[in-house]
Amino acid sequence: MEQSGLKNGPRDLETYPDWLNDKEKLIADTNHWKAITDKSYLTGMGIDWSNIRNVMDMKAIYGGFAAALTQQKVWVMNVVPVHAPDTLPVIYDRGLVGVYHDWCESFGTYPRSYDLLHADHLFSRLKNSCKQPVSIVVEMDRLLRPGGWAILRDKVEILDPLEGILRSMHWEIRMTYAQNKEGILCAQKTSWRP
Repeated sequence: MEQSGLKNGPRDLETYPDWLNDKEKLIADTNHWKAITDKSYLTGMGIDWSNIRNVMDMKAIYGGFAAALTQQKVWVMNVVPVHAPDTLPVIYDRGLVGVYHDWCESFGTYPRSYDLLHADHLFSRLKNSCKQPVSIVVEMDRLLRPGGWAILRDKVEILDPLEGILRSMHWEIRMTYAQNKEGILCAQKTSWRP
């Protein structure tokens, strides 16, 4: 049988494309997300990971967040924003799944919805592109299942108004943390509807 050229998944997460000039950035990204995931996401946020199946990294760079979750029974959609550097070929070469997307527009999800959304500095990156952060939060609400989670990492000045928007949509803020003008917000979508 002829080889298809496709790689075999997690083994590829530790190998890096030959064509990549700056492998140190990729290694640093992988180590960064492994440390954050192990030290806080998996244990310190109150998320029951046995209920998490579909995850979206809304601003994937090299797929480091997805690589950090390989020991979990999850599927991760890596989204490379169209206004960000083009790193989707690296994500593919690592054996991961990903797409390009403009977060100022809706995301085609049929037939999938998500249990967890991860946005690392997405809102500060888009503040000059999209008119209102509320439109992105509404899109997140649409993408996420009731009971699902969102982990937002960004500048405190960005997270403070986002917290108010999420509360107005009846999401429960489960955790906030700030240090040196950077912060993290973990919120859970409730079943409430008007």
